[in-house]
Amino acid sequence: MKRIGFGLIILIILYSVYYDLTIGTLPNGLTAAPDETVEIEEAESVMTNEVSEEPVITEPFVEVVVEPGYTVLSIVEHLHEGIVPFPASIQEVIFDFKHLNQGIEPENIQIGETYKFPYYGNQ
Repeated sequence: MKRIGFGLIILIILYSVYYDLTIGTLPNGLTAAPDETVEIEEAESVMTNEVSEEPVITEPFVEVVVEPGYTVLSIVEHLHEGIVPFPASIQEVIFDFKHLNQGIEPENIQIGETYKFPYYGNQ
């Protein structure tokens, strides 16, 4: 009887690991910003001889509303789905996220808030 119980527990654990790895337990889609569709906006860089205090944003970005379970890296990976190899390192993604969002740390993003995420699709 103990062998049957132990076998059932092993089967349940194996099935749950299989299910988690193939289908997953997190939601699949991202919600666009409430104001219509997600648009990729690219800021134009202006060449001047003056030194400016604010750095000029030259990367395109996508505004996304953060949902439960998502991190900065998971959202950026979702935006670049199908692009192999991934066009930026983790350090670049974190630096660009902070730059686009006035220094907000990736660990401090809030559920339901809209943030700008770097998009590297045109490189």
